[in-house]
Amino acid sequence: MGLPEINLTFLNDIVSVPFHMHPAIVHFAVSLPIVILLIEIFNLFPRRRIVDIITVGLFGMLLFVMIAVYISGITDGKEAFELLDNKGQDALKSHKIFGTYIILFGFTLVALFKTLSLLTNKIYYKMLYIVILALFVAITLKQGKDGGELVNVYGVNVQKAKILEDELSLLQVKYDDLNSSFSALKAKEANATDINKSQDLNSTVQPIDANATKTLL
Repeated sequence: MGLPEINLTFLNDIVSVPFHMHPAIVHFAVSLPIVILLIEIFNLFPRRRIVDIITVGLFGMLLFVMIAVYISGITDGKEAFELLDNKGQDALKSHKIFGTYIILFGFTLVALFKTLSLLTNKIYYKMLYIVILALFVAITLKQGKDGGELVNVYGVNVQKAKILEDELSLLQVKYDDLNSSFSALKAKEANATDINKSQDLNSTVQPIDANATKTLL
């Protein structure tokens, strides 16, 4: 039994993004948590406040990026959904649901323990926060891997391009056939014109009367 779906599509009414932006934006959602994790490990001993401020800023950036990832995913998913088979549609739905849980619960949990580590300044909260952040990184990497499989296995956002490419090839074949037919008709028309001119020329030449020639002599 899968996770229940949580609908956040109201975000599309607030902000819209162009089609096919999801693959570009999602790279930031995957890489930013890794950068934050490395910074936090580096800042574990000793603790530097300036680094904490930097990581808080990165978390704010990550929140906006993840919202953009969700909105762009909904936009691209609507375009690709009808072109997929049943397995592809199920995989796309699961990808969307799991991504929603990452944003709502994964990010919230990491931000909560980050806040606790800052407020309490206790080492066990810091260590627990690092562990949760590492799990969050692993989950986002898995989500990115699943998204890649949607493209490679089920052809998400590739099916439409393939259909358009096939239609373009078919139109090219039809164009070539029409062009060949037109050239053949043009050649026939040119031959018919030459024949008509030859016939007109022959009709204007009067035959020579032999008797008239003898009389003149």
